[in-house]
Amino acid sequence: MLKKGLTGFQIKLIALFLMIFDHVYYFFAFTDKVPLWFKWIGRSVAPIFIFMVVEGFIHTRNRTKYMTRLYIGSLVMTFGNQWITEWFQRNDNVALMANIFATLFLITVYLTIIEYLGKGIKERRIMPVVLGILGLVLPIALGIFMMMNLHIPGMIHAIFLLPTPMFVEGGPVFIALGILFYLTHDKKTLQLILYALVSIALIPWQNFSLQGLFYDNFQWLMIGALPLLALYNGQRGKGMKYLFYVFYPVHIYGLYILSTFFV
Repeated sequence: MLKKGLTGFQIKLIALFLMIFDHVYYFFAFTDKVPLWFKWIGRSVAPIFIFMVVEGFIHTRNRTKYMTRLYIGSLVMTFGNQWITEWFQRNDNVALMANIFATLFLITVYLTIIEYLGKGIKERRIMPVVLGILGLVLPIALGIFMMMNLHIPGMIHAIFLLPTPMFVEGGPVFIALGILFYLTHDKKTLQLILYALVSIALIPWQNFSLQGLFYDNFQWLMIGALPLLALYNGQRGKGMKYLFYVFYPVHIYGLYILSTFFV
């Protein structure tokens, strides 16, 4: 029976639509014909997909396959970004670095570790607790190591092949957001309140001004995702499992290639 609200599929479709505005601005801002509000509404997109990936992680029947799909997606974007920029070059400094798959994959890795750690704590087993804590720290330590050794040949490739909080899109904030969604999965009101507080915390309070709010640092506008998260009815909705996996790289590469003809 269909519940009131929006299904996961419907929310994803809305996020895909908003994502187009965000990337149109990114690739065509140099024309001075794309309004900045395209970027504003795009701030909601990543949190929505993080939310939906957490839901997918919780409800999927095969987490290994689920995580593998995300990792393969990150590899496709890694090599695709490199090849597309080699074949179609722009004369400005815009880089093709989009790879939300790496962020989403790393979130599922952390959720797996948190579950393992939680089970160890519940069963009062020392070794799982120790391994769980090490698992939480390892990606951070690996990222720091990579950052300190960028001069080593091949390190750049390792950064893209082994996602770490320092180098994925959105960084530690998006990873923490995924963990927050997971830990508050069955506490909807608390989840929405904490999400709103995280968004508000990103407001540039130190140099508070309209310029800062809407032109210098407007990641806080991800609070725009709040109504959609509130309307989620817990149902998956239609299928089309691979829609996002295909649409994300296709529309990014299509917009990038198109932009090379106008630079």
